[in-house]
Amino acid sequence: MASQPKQTFGGVDLLRFIAAVMVMFYHYGFWVWAYPDGMAGQAAGVILPQRGLGQFTSSGWVGVPIFFVISGFIIAFSAENSTPLMFVWARVKRLGPAVWICAPITVIVALFVGTTWPHDAVLKLLRTEVFWPFSPWVDSVYWTLGVEIAFYSIVWALLATGRFYLIETVAAIIGLASGVFWVCFFVFGLTPLAEDRTLDLILIHHGCFFALGVMIWLVRFKGMTAQRIGLSLVFVAAGVLQIVSSVSATQAKITEPMYALPPIILFLLAIGFMVASLQVEMSWAGWRKVGMMTYPLYLIHDLVGAAVIGKLVFSGVNYEVAMAISAALMIVVSWLIAVEAEPRIRELLDSLLFRYRLRTPTS
Repeated sequence: MASQPKQTFGGVDLLRFIAAVMVMFYHYGFWVWAYPDGMAGQAAGVILPQRGLGQFTSSGWVGVPIFFVISGFIIAFSAENSTPLMFVWARVKRLGPAVWICAPITVIVALFVGTTWPHDAVLKLLRTEVFWPFSPWVDSVYWTLGVEIAFYSIVWALLATGRFYLIETVAAIIGLASGVFWVCFFVFGLTPLAEDRTLDLILIHHGCFFALGVMIWLVRFKGMTAQRIGLSLVFVAAGVLQIVSSVSATQAKITEPMYALPPIILFLLAIGFMVASLQVEMSWAGWRKVGMMTYPLYLIHDLVGAAVIGKLVFSGVNYEVAMAISAALMIVVSWLIAVEAEPRIRELLDSLLFRYRLRTPTS
């Protein structure tokens, strides 16, 4: 398999940031008041409906499927010339520091606004910090980490067995299995399975998105073939079905109307932008930092940002202004975490690994 040059993807980093902002404004502009029983809704307190705002933000959740597509692309790209140990270490350093910083902050805020109590908070924090795949966590947004790790595990297994060359075949199997499930879901009315956590963790629900990301990587770096284009279109179609099911499942929890067409359009536009951006040179070093901050932004914005909005609104601040202030604050905090805090933790992890290697007897 031919090697590829080390490079960054400015367009992908920009899209990742846009997706994170979409999710944030979905929570702030819609979910926090449309679903008051959720963690963010409880943290904010009783918020009056903001239906005009909700019309523009209720589709922002589709940023999560976009994350999964980006992950499929980036992981395939970065794993090709990696070893199993290097791959695991890179994933630990990428996922760990932000969780170890953001989860305690979330717990402190939850205790401050009274949505949890110390014993419960400690248990949730421990589950979150060790990446336990089943809820409860300190915040509901952590559900995606188990799905990501499931995909990483498959890629690691290919590396560990020396069979990374099978990534295309494995991605096709994952994506097709997901696509078949979503077809059966609608044909046979498998509504109870729409949010089954086990199906999340074996990539039945979201495998089509990761597989699409892998196909985009293959087309970009290994060549365009009819099979790859055909599979990509199948995975896009499967993703559309998953989006429709998500809207239906969410609609069952709330009384506010939600529609499938807007998130489908946003998803298709995002994929088109991602593919087009890979043909354009976007080498500004800042794009990488923008991309890196999206992960802590995703982790910390929900409950913490909702609590800020709630306090501001009950102090008399206009809701839109409160939302803008909270969003700006979360972006600044995420930037500081990504640029200042996470690198220090990564340096510490590298130092510990280096010391361990020095103390390990030479075989």
